[in-house]
Amino acid sequence: MPSLSELIALIPALYLLAVAWPLTVIDLREHRLPNRLVLPAFPVALLAQLIATIISADWARQLYAVLIALTVGVLGLAANYLNALGMGDVKLATAIAMTLGYFNPWLPVIAIGVAFVLAFAVVLILIVLSKAKIGSSIPLGPYLLLSFIGANASWLFTH
Repeated sequence: MPSLSELIALIPALYLLAVAWPLTVIDLREHRLPNRLVLPAFPVALLAQLIATIISADWARQLYAVLIALTVGVLGLAANYLNALGMGDVKLATAIAMTLGYFNPWLPVIAIGVAFVLAFAVVLILIVLSKAKIGSSIPLGPYLLLSFIGANASWLFTH
């Protein structure tokens, strides 16, 4: 059973879960993830995790979450610079990394990795079915959100 501090630290996950459907619909339709839905995840995560950290006095968790988010953000910016990833995807992946990194430093790595594998598999299928060409872009947000939900569920079921 999650502790009180862990339950408080889950608040950002609840926020991302609440906006997952609208983000998915918008990304599938418009190939963008609006800031008005993604950016609030950062202050929500920072505040909830700070409160959880004060309660638990486990500052390492907060440090991991911030460092992992910074790492994902920097790698995402590099991918954006190379036109391999949109900025909405960078921001969403960074928010996901911060939210999951508090619980386990490997959760964001696994979740984001699974999202890329799923997206790659779908692209391959679309290419085989002649529904897409090599070099086509697809919205990554739904895959990020799906793997985020799966990572949260796996953590909850093990605690």
